[in-house]
Amino acid sequence: MADQELFDDARKEFLSHLRYAKGHSPRTCYAYHSDLGIWGNWLDEAGKDWQAIHYPDVEQFAAWQMRDRGVSAAIVNRRLSALSTFYKWLQRGGLVEIDPVALAEKPKRPLRIPVWLEREEQARLEATIKDRRNIPINVFGGNQQRMTDTRRRYEMLFGLLLNSGLRISEALALRASDPYDYPQVPTRC
Repeated sequence: MADQELFDDARKEFLSHLRYAKGHSPRTCYAYHSDLGIWGNWLDEAGKDWQAIHYPDVEQFAAWQMRDRGVSAAIVNRRLSALSTFYKWLQRGGLVEIDPVALAEKPKRPLRIPVWLEREEQARLEATIKDRRNIPINVFGGNQQRMTDTRRRYEMLFGLLLNSGLRISEALALRASDPYDYPQVPTRC
């Protein structure tokens, strides 16, 4: 059996394992299929054996993607993660001896500076939210009281964001039923 056919068979078995044994979604399996296809094509072009790969080869693959194809560091890291999962699975099955991705140096993602509102922008946002005169009547038959209640929830959410330092996703994930551990205040005797 040719080397490429053995790789394709291993890839198919791996994707079946992800889908049926691990319960991954079809979208996730498609992403793994695509990432492993890119890896297989690169191996063919470079003339490398997929079973005898070492970490410098993985680093060359990452550099090739970023340099020649203009792929972002985040996507390269996702692909390397898929490769690592694949090679760990191959290692457990006895098809390879090592996971070459484990020792490879991954590209650094650029730091993103958080965006925040200036004080004037915060004041304008709060004034707009608190202004009860511009509340529309819902086109679906909702009444003005319901819209006012919705506006109050937004007011509370924006107040939480502005005063707590939470990220939007963190604030939206909060539920009233979530437990909160109040810090213990030391008492003096």
